[in-house]
Parts: sequence; C-alpha cells; structure tokens
Amino acid sequence: MAGYRDELEKLGFSREEKAELARRLAAGRPAAEKRRMRLPYRGLVAVVAAVSLLVGAAGAASLAGVSPAFRELFGITSEEQVQNLGVVHLNQVFEDKNGSGATVTVKEVAADQEQIYILVEFAAPEGTMLPEPDQREEGLTRAILWGGPDGRGIGYGLYADENCTSVVSHNSMGYRIDYVEDSDPTDNKMEFIYRVHVEPMPEDDVYCLFSGIQSLCVYHEGEVTAVLDGMDIDLVIPLAGTGTHYDFRGRCGVNLGGVTLATVDDLTISPISVTFDLIIPDEAAYEAALAEHGPWEAYILLLDGTRVDGEFQLSLDQRDISEEPGEEGRVYFRSEHVRLALEHPIDVSQIYDIVFVGDNSKVYDGLDHIGETVYFSFSSSHFSNSDYWDEVNEYWRIDQDKEIHTGTPPISTSAPAEPAHADTP
Repeated sequence: MAGYRDELEKLGFSREEKAELARRLAAGRPAAEKRRMRLPYRGLVAVVAAVSLLVGAAGAASLAGVSPAFRELFGITSEEQVQNLGVVHLNQVFEDKNGSGATVTVKEVAADQEQIYILVEFAAPEGTMLPEPDQREEGLTRAILWGGPDGRGIGYGLYADENCTSVVSHNSMGYRIDYVEDSDPTDNKMEFIYRVHVEPMPEDDVYCLFSGIQSLCVYHEGEVTAVLDGMDIDLVIPLAGTGTHYDFRGRCGVNLGGVTLATVDDLTISPISVTFDLIIPDEAAYEAALAEHGPWEAYILLLDGTRVDGEFQLSLDQRDISEEPGEEGRVYFRSEHVRLALEHPIDVSQIYDIVFVGDNSKVYDGLDHIGETVYFSFSSSHFSNSDYWDEVNEYWRIDQDKEIHTGTPPISTSAPAEPAHADTP
C-alpha cells in the first residue's frame, strides 16, 4: 500500500495544503484538542495500478426496499425500479479496533459493469455530536473518512477470500467518497457513498477491502476539521450477488446528432448504464461537430414505448491510436470510452432499442424520413451475445423471424406501444 504522502500526491491539493495535512495527521495531538486543516478538498480519486479485490457471501442479501440515498442517486421512483437495480442489503458493522466505540456500517451495495456503489454509515462514539458540514461549491467534499498518521493511508483492493489474502488482478482501480446529505445533522452519524471504479470488473464473487480508516474530517466554519482521529477501522465488503450486465461482441456505425459519423464498439448494458467505446475516424470533424451540436443525446426505448433518457459521460482517459506501418505518430482515428448513465434503473429484458438522437431516432419521431439513412440499431446482427438475445430479451425470445432485424428496428406485433413509422424498412 502507498504511504499517506504518496496518496496525497494523487489528490488535487496544493503543495502547501499537502504539507499541512501531513503535518496535522502526524502531529499526534491529544484527542481533546480540536484539529483543523485548511484543505479545499478537490475530489478523492486515488488510482492504484497494482492492487486487487475479493468477494464472498458474508451477509444476507435482500431486495426489500432501498435507502433514500440510493433512491436519489439512481433516480428511483417506483418499487419496480428498486427490483431492477438489485441492491444487496448487508448491514454489516465494523468496529474501531482501538476501542473508541466508533463504527462503520456497510448498509447497501449495487454495481454494474464498471462501478461499485457502497453505502456506509459512520457512527461516532456514543455521546459525541458531530458538527454539520458547511455547504461548499460543487465538486468539493463536505466530509470524508480518511487515513491516519501511521503512513498507510486508506488501503483498498479486491480479494478472492474474506481474509483478504488472495489478490484479484485488474488493470486499474480507483474510488471516491461522496458525503450524503444528513436528514438529522444533530446526531452522531453520517452517511457516505463509496464509488469504486474497477477495470475489468471481476466475474467471480470477490471481496472489496478498505483498510486503515482513522480520521473523520468535516468542512466546518470554513476549514477542514479532523473531528475524530486515532481510529483503526477496516471494511471487508462481499460483492456476491451485486450487478448484472451483458457484454456484446461486434460494432455498429452511428451518426451522432445526425451530423458526425462514429462507430460504437465493445457495448455493455446493465440496469443503470450502457457503456461502449466510441471510435472516431475524423477527430477534427468530430470536435467541430461536438462544439456546435453537442452534447450528444441518447436514450433507451423499452418494449412498452417508454423512453429512458441517458447522460453521455465521456471518460477522461482518451485513447489515440496511431497507424502502423506508416508515418510515425500519425493518428488515424480516436477512441473514447463512453458511459451512458440512465435516469433510472431498467429491466434489461425489455430493451427494444438504444436510440441515438439524430440517427435512429428518425424511426420513432413520427416524421417522414423516406430515403434517409439510419446507421445504428441494437440488434443481434450487430451485437452478438446468444445468452442475452435467446434467453433474456423479451422481444427477441418471442420473435421467430429474426431475419427482419437488419439495420433498423423491425415492425412487428410485439413492437413498442408507440410503433415505428409505417414507412420504416
């Protein structure tokens, strides 16, 4: 595990702020003394390249309801959406090994193909009243659980066993901690959502470890204050039963916004997101089109005609691919990873099409588009996954004439309640 000074280098602090935080954490002041750190926190995203994770089935799984925090995070407004999300309720309590009486309860876990969402509740020792964090500008944390002065920082990883001895390998892993608005700011409890990004997501059941939680820092009265220090809390979180997603092989062209061509590749769907690589043949034309017509819009069309909007989230990790052989360093296309975050959880068996506005939206917008080309279609002819098409997707399971699924969504008796245009090929 990296030392806390190494962890600080991954954060958005200034040199002076990093030095001040390290000095404060290492000072070892008496517990009764109020500790302050002048740290405008700019988002905790610590990425460690050589760590791994673990999963196991400790804790009962339940789908009966979901917390207000997860309802807000995932846009849930119905019990059907709760079932679609598939939250696992753990309610596992982890105590401070130093005996302060502080605890962290892992309450709920959800996941998709790239992200693990973990809701935890921190409880200060009985009789302790935590200060209500001040409001801050968007992107700056109001409170955070942090590592202590022994040099470890917060360790994290994926493991194949509950004792965290067998590391699960991955290409990259990182996390951030979001403070949850407190419905009762006068008590001794705070909730946080850990958002863990793992690439690739392990296929087997594993455990997620967060070790060495030693400080609770709160932004209060204009400063980051370490209101509790000297704890030692480890979280071992089983990920069994979390997350359902389907990976597809194949690709399909798309006319983004109806103005610029690209290719959708490495498509994956889950109840809360669609992810894919966007291959861009002409970077200059794409950037010009994005500046004039973006951001791009896309949505999921369900069998009953429901439209579920998604938000384009472009990865910060842009990948340029050079031509070989040929001119050294010449870029002939660009690839970006895209996450389409859905406005609420869906039943993936009910997907009729993934619709890119300006391209295959022409099929559904009720206008006369005879002769116009539609590029994108979410169909087995473009994206192969026999388990999904033959066993999961309701439309494809009942449709025996799959030859009609060529380049555009078919017309059939099982089409959405808002049917495709009569002139659709």
